[in-house]
Amino acid sequence: MSHNVKVKYYARENSQMKPHSFFAQAIANGTYGFDKMCEEAAINTGLEPETIRQAVVLYVGAAKRKLLDGFKVEVGKDFLTLGPNLSAKVKDEIDAETGKVKKAVKADDLTAVGGRSRISVVVDSEFVHEFARSVKWQKSDRAGNPLDTGEEDATLDPDDPSQPTGGNSSNNAGGGSSQQGGGNSGGGSSSQGGGDGDDDVTYD
Repeated sequence: MSHNVKVKYYARENSQMKPHSFFAQAIANGTYGFDKMCEEAAINTGLEPETIRQAVVLYVGAAKRKLLDGFKVEVGKDFLTLGPNLSAKVKDEIDAETGKVKKAVKADDLTAVGGRSRISVVVDSEFVHEFARSVKWQKSDRAGNPLDTGEEDATLDPDDPSQPTGGNSSNNAGGGSSQQGGGNSGGGSSSQGGGDGDDDVTYD
């Protein structure tokens, strides 16, 4: 990523949840499809894009097989780790009038019945930090037209808990994309920790 390139974002209204708010919605600078990425990877290597394409197809095929076998799978070196995940929960029954617990649930009450099978995506912590240090932001309208808001610096230290981030959000992995620090919102959740590294970021 060039440190001189800015990524646009706009203020997206959230009127469905209280209190009323706005959150940052990133606007990507474009999309690199699979074939285009193979061409990019082949630059200055002496390899043909088709050679890389065939290797990646085989790698991804193997990764899918191992995921279906229930394993965690590394995608690339120091980049992503995919793994099995289950979304299921039980919660106490609360009396609507008193606010007190009418029936407390136990760990034995939780089963996979009614849950949802998902794929977790863990982003390597070092790359998350590199992205946070490198990316620059430009506020725009929803159509991507830049707005003059003066100098903005969102390059916060991911390890400094005193610096506010505005919260994280993501869509469900396997059913869309997920981003940190705003990103695609309006549903789903994101959590930090998890994975094999203490600072790896997990999107479920």
